[in-house]
Amino acid sequence: MDHREFKRAPMSGEVKFFEWNQPRAAVATEISGGGMFLKTAQALPEGSMLTVRVALPGMQRAFTVLTKVVRTVKGGLLAAPGMGVRFLDLQPKDRETIRAYVAARALPEPA
Repeated sequence: MDHREFKRAPMSGEVKFFEWNQPRAAVATEISGGGMFLKTAQALPEGSMLTVRVALPGMQRAFTVLTKVVRTVKGGLLAAPGMGVRFLDLQPKDRETIRAYVAARALPEPA
């Protein structure tokens, strides 16, 4: 059974991230109060630390958060390559912004 601490919502938007001051871009496909999935051709190894700049669609303010790669997906016929990242130092106001965004667009929980 897949039990998640935070509800997820679909998201589509370019996200900038930095690994040791090296700027890169990815497309965010899901977000929750705990992290997000970044679709990118060059997923980094689990445990990698990244700084991610997030601008939610329809929101005025972007925010920056330290993240850790917790899952990598190589991609294939049914899955896009990318990585799941966990937020490490998300500010309370930014978590509330994400929760409001997710509440309006939440995906149904798996059975």
